[in-house]
Amino acid sequence: MHLTPLDKKILNILFQDGRIPLSEIATALNEPASTIRGRLRRLESTGIIAGYRPILNPKMLGYDIQAVVQMQRDTNGQIQAILPHLEKIPNVIHLVHPLGNIDGLITIWARNIDELASTISRINDIPGVIRTESLVVLNEMSFPPPLCENQKGS
Repeated sequence: MHLTPLDKKILNILFQDGRIPLSEIATALNEPASTIRGRLRRLESTGIIAGYRPILNPKMLGYDIQAVVQMQRDTNGQIQAILPHLEKIPNVIHLVHPLGNIDGLITIWARNIDELASTISRINDIPGVIRTESLVVLNEMSFPPPLCENQKGS
């Protein structure tokens, strides 16, 4: 789908604040609310906007450690066979299945170092997983996607 300049401005505003009222978007862009409503419905129905969800702060929920675990599987270990095992580990919150030497990037939250070690151990015990390497996250940042207006450096 082709994104118009107005679509991009709407997406940029939503990227900054996903809960902003439609009326405020219309005011900020000097467009009728009906136009913004129509554009949002189209962006949602075409799947460009896949959903809205809260961004949780793990530290406020008692999870002081966030880590990314790089996982490698054996040649017989299909990622689909590993998924049900990962879904049963409560501290696993995200999986990326990339192309390259790493078969999975698993984000985990842990309350302390013992819980981190236990979670990594559970991942290593999954049939088909042959190796993991863990990276503790010191800081996390998000940047607007490339389609948004007013990007850094522009």
